[in-house]
Amino acid sequence: MTPRPPVRAAAPALVQRLTIKIFTGSGSLIQRLSKGKIESAIGVTVGAVWVLCAPLFFICAIADFIDGGSDYLPLLIAGIAVEGAGLMVVRLSNFPSTLPVARLFAAVVSGALAALFAVTVAHLATGVAATLDVAVVEAAATITGTNATTIEPESFSLGMMLFRALGQWLAAAAIIVVLVRVLPHLGVGGLDADGGVATRSARRLAPRSGSTMARLMTLYIGLTGLFAIAYFAAGMPLTDSVIHSFTTLSSGGFSTRSGSIGSFESGAVEWVAIIGMLVAGTSLPLMFRALRRGDLHRFVRSIEFRAYLGLVTVVVISILAWSDGWPTLTSVRYAIFVTASAISTTGYLSGSSQILPFGGEALLLVLMLIGGMSASVAGGFKVMRFMVLGQYIGRELRLSIHRSAVEKIHLGRSSIGETALARIIGELFLATMIIVPTVLIFASDGLGVEGAFTFAISSISNVGIAFGAAWPLGHLNSMGAIGHLTAALLMVVGRVSITPVLVALGGIGEPMQRSLRRWRLTRHEGTVR
Repeated sequence: MTPRPPVRAAAPALVQRLTIKIFTGSGSLIQRLSKGKIESAIGVTVGAVWVLCAPLFFICAIADFIDGGSDYLPLLIAGIAVEGAGLMVVRLSNFPSTLPVARLFAAVVSGALAALFAVTVAHLATGVAATLDVAVVEAAATITGTNATTIEPESFSLGMMLFRALGQWLAAAAIIVVLVRVLPHLGVGGLDADGGVATRSARRLAPRSGSTMARLMTLYIGLTGLFAIAYFAAGMPLTDSVIHSFTTLSSGGFSTRSGSIGSFESGAVEWVAIIGMLVAGTSLPLMFRALRRGDLHRFVRSIEFRAYLGLVTVVVISILAWSDGWPTLTSVRYAIFVTASAISTTGYLSGSSQILPFGGEALLLVLMLIGGMSASVAGGFKVMRFMVLGQYIGRELRLSIHRSAVEKIHLGRSSIGETALARIIGELFLATMIIVPTVLIFASDGLGVEGAFTFAISSISNVGIAFGAAWPLGHLNSMGAIGHLTAALLMVVGRVSITPVLVALGGIGEPMQRSLRRWRLTRHEGTVR
């Protein structure tokens, strides 16, 4: 028999193989390097983040050098410093033989703080941020995908502009890994197999986690390239198209211009941004399964996706109903744009001169708090969790009438256990307890009550835009160093989730608590004698 000629792999398969090699290569590199004497999951995580962050510095330095910018040398030096520090930390650390849940939580939080430190170094080295608090809040907005800034985008060099956009894009990719492979197994906020509809389907994509992540990352990369082409076809310049594709699919919201998407004064560009923002708020595993099998009815069968589109539809109709005059194509596009920007937590701005009604502001604030679907790159509390809360409230009302009834909460075909329900309620309660003091800090540091309240919700939901006198992006400029650091902390907490942060803080205070107990015990024994 004549042997078959070799068949050239399709482009998606090649991207997937390349992604698998990057994942496995990065993991094996960290494992080979981490042969130190100190067993520390935090050390390995921090070192790995710094080692893997360094190529971002080098890529942006090369781009800035080609463009003739002035930030290529600071980026290069900062990248070398971050790479050296990461290699040293990884070399001194070793994977622990046992990894309790508390230490795993601490490792997740430490990874986020390590990324925050690296990006802060880049902002200080290039002179983009004049003070430490500005550098920290700009870095927090970068790694959390929040469209909040104190600096005009036109003042950035190409290297730093690309650094911030790529930073948001890579941070969103890391969030996908954490959301699908780490947090569900820890039961954070109810996003586990007992209650996570989208995350449970993500674990069925492939028998191995590495292959699962490669498939999701392949889809993420493919969608980014597709929207870069769409922006360019809509009339956006090539560089702007690439940068906006990064910040759209990551729901980051950074733009190359102060007026955001509206600066291009193009309805076609705004429609591309609308579709991109809605895609960013959709569950990535759900999109993969639907596109892989060519079964678009999966979107219709997904109860969370129906609720997601239902929220968008209701808010758009409400904004149009509250507006003056009959709906026009411009007003319809504006209503859909601001709604998609809020629920996807992207924070883009439209160029329409339409005035948002006061009731519309309230609805958009609710959408910012809810956010996108579970296992999506969008921030917020997630649609699935609010659906579970709605089912819980309905059950409690029915039980108040029929006291002897026994009823479980169902979300579509999934049954929500009491443990997952308690975690969801606890997550919302903890987030509320954090928002209240931050509103007071923002209000005492220069913002009005409305601006402080809406910016606190916007920060913890990783949106960036807020209402009040500083609408839409002037809130950070209205505050001082305390407000900047508080906003940065709130952004990180909103992206990582409040539970890991509190557990990590409890782990830090645990040695002090043990010392205090020993001191009290010694003092008590001395008193008895």
